[in-house]
Amino acid sequence: MTAPEELPAPSNPMAVARRLLPDWQSPDGHLLCRRWRGSWMRWTGTCWRELDEQQVKKSMYERLEHATYKAGTDKDGQPDIREWAPTKPKIGNLLDALGAITLLPTEVDAPAWIDQRTAHRDDSPIVACENGLLRIRDRALLPHSPDFFNIVSVPFAYDPIATAPTWERFLRQIWPDDPEAIRAVQEWFGYVLSGRTDQQKILLMVGPSRSGKGTIARVLKELVGKENLAGPTLAGLGTNFGLSTLIGKPLAVISDARLSGNDNSQVVERLLTISGEDTIDIDRKYREPWTGKLPTRLMILSNELPHFGDSSGVIARRFILLNMTVSWLGKEDPTLGRKLAAEMPGILNWALDGLARLESTSRITEPASSREAVTTMQDTASPTSAFVRERCTTGPTCSVPVDTLWVVWREWAEDNGVRAGTKQVFGRNLLSVIPQLNRTRPRDPYGRQVATYNGITLKSDQHSPES
Repeated sequence: MTAPEELPAPSNPMAVARRLLPDWQSPDGHLLCRRWRGSWMRWTGTCWRELDEQQVKKSMYERLEHATYKAGTDKDGQPDIREWAPTKPKIGNLLDALGAITLLPTEVDAPAWIDQRTAHRDDSPIVACENGLLRIRDRALLPHSPDFFNIVSVPFAYDPIATAPTWERFLRQIWPDDPEAIRAVQEWFGYVLSGRTDQQKILLMVGPSRSGKGTIARVLKELVGKENLAGPTLAGLGTNFGLSTLIGKPLAVISDARLSGNDNSQVVERLLTISGEDTIDIDRKYREPWTGKLPTRLMILSNELPHFGDSSGVIARRFILLNMTVSWLGKEDPTLGRKLAAEMPGILNWALDGLARLESTSRITEPASSREAVTTMQDTASPTSAFVRERCTTGPTCSVPVDTLWVVWREWAEDNGVRAGTKQVFGRNLLSVIPQLNRTRPRDPYGRQVATYNGITLKSDQHSPES
């Protein structure tokens, strides 16, 4: 029978942690387990995955169940050997010590090279595949390494000669006269695979039932792997724990996007925060809050343009919007899914070509066919923005009396079925649309002070009523 392992005393958790650390290292000394942003992360061989806290505790209890430690000597001068006897406080202290030793700084954003000395480290994106780390710059296949902190791994091997004729034909059927839309999808696929979030964009696909939205989303899900996917609802993003499912997920597909009620400001705020790479505190059930930047790219599918209330209109400009006009309802190809599944290595190459183009252009293609829809979204989200575009001119030399602009706004609001609100609310919304706007009280020719907006005026062809 093997003698029990002797470890340092539970009163010295850091010493115990250093003794146990080799369990969490590869033969060449690379850490295979890390503490990052309040979670335990484990290297799988191709990427890093979050470990359940209870799983880590279970392994520690089992590891220390039969361990002993020396508590000095007894009255006869013999070693006083005692059982380590793991308890909740002892395990908690030990995990705190292990977390300190293996801590990966919060500011590290996946994907990133952990070891700054890594020979392969450069500015080129890297996509993890089953058979290695693919460097996009030269399509070189590097060996997998825990030094590369990535949470996405494509569940397919890279095959440089694979093609996807069925997939490309399918996209041409959806957008027969809109190659820009196809380029946008291709660049979006590559963008998601790269792990980048710097474009600060959300993909919105709008079209009737059976127009291809779901097929495109399913193919992207297969490409990134189901374990890397979240499927929240749009309304759910505004709830207390609505963001917890996005932690560590590079892709969130919001299908059949709908919002009920008029007040969706919380949803808009969350969409802007996620897409804008902002740090956010996320509540998690029965766990400490998570703080960090979500790696999640958002993809929204809808049968109609969603209505987002945003007085600044910024939310509309966050979207890459793709219109789909043809429906195959009743004419679906039941074999399409099987054909596309067989082409996944080729679709991976197609997406990598999109990523390479994105690297050279620095921005995802925004199809000209979508501009009118984006403007409609902006006007719907912010009627004040539509009013400024239609009736006003902006600039540092522009000015208009507050009351004059207010009367024109009320008339415009009535003509367009918009609630005018109060003068104060109108002024606040105006400031969100034109941040450089300021208000002064110059004197008129009669010596009276007149409240005036500086930075905006009515267009010369607008005949404003007398105030």
